[in-house]
Amino acid sequence: MMSSLLELAKPARGSHIERVKRMSNKKNEDKIPRDHFVTGRTTELVESLTFHFDPITGVTSVLELDPNTLRSEISYQRKNGKDKVIYSTPAVGFSALNESHLDQLKKQFDYLIAVDTNTIENPKRTQGCRVSVCASSAISQSLDALPADLQSQPVAAYLIFDPGPTVNPEPLGWHLNISRLNTIPALSSKRVGVIVDSELRLVPDINARKIPYYGKHMLPKNMTLIYASSDKPETFVNEMLKHCDVMAELGIAEFRKSAPGLLSRLRGQKYGTAICVPIVQKRKK
Repeated sequence: MMSSLLELAKPARGSHIERVKRMSNKKNEDKIPRDHFVTGRTTELVESLTFHFDPITGVTSVLELDPNTLRSEISYQRKNGKDKVIYSTPAVGFSALNESHLDQLKKQFDYLIAVDTNTIENPKRTQGCRVSVCASSAISQSLDALPADLQSQPVAAYLIFDPGPTVNPEPLGWHLNISRLNTIPALSSKRVGVIVDSELRLVPDINARKIPYYGKHMLPKNMTLIYASSDKPETFVNEMLKHCDVMAELGIAEFRKSAPGLLSRLRGQKYGTAICVPIVQKRKK
């Protein structure tokens, strides 16, 4: 029987498995209305668009749009008038407007993993070093066999030291997790959705392999980035990312309590100016 994503990707020693139940949306009579739409790009500049209606499926399409650029997005309008995107994933046509988010995801992915990186902002340098914590969580079951009580479970966590003032530690956090997943033979034939909350504008080009996601690294062919915000529990994808955000904050809190000499004792893998150290939960005696 195929191992679960969690079993395949978890650290080899001492990882702490903490189940976090799916959060239910709170009832709010004053909830800001959401917009759900499908967006896409044309391959060249056009002066008009052709709308096509399929009488059999009842689905409308825009013929000039590149199918590879279609995305299903949820957003709302902020008080300042600007749109806030809280969920954005590749879409298989405009039929996504009539499908649940889970059905959309099942069409494209076998497994989901979420990755979030939090950075100490005040002060920006701690113990002489800028510090971030990256955490990831996954739905251990395949998307075609999800239980009713959907749960997200921790996979891995890292301390990232001094990535530099101009370096975004978020893509480095993606790379740490993607590199781990990319070494697992059982996942090479599986479609993996990687949920992130950064670089929304760049995600379509990263998924199209037009630009690297980190350094010179192109996204593996079996992986696709999904954008989501942890601010609003709109879908279980947003809740997975919120789980990572909470775990990363816990890691930041633990680091703040660490002894001043901690950094001098740590050894990790270097990525440019950054040093990355896996966080391993101590076994209870």
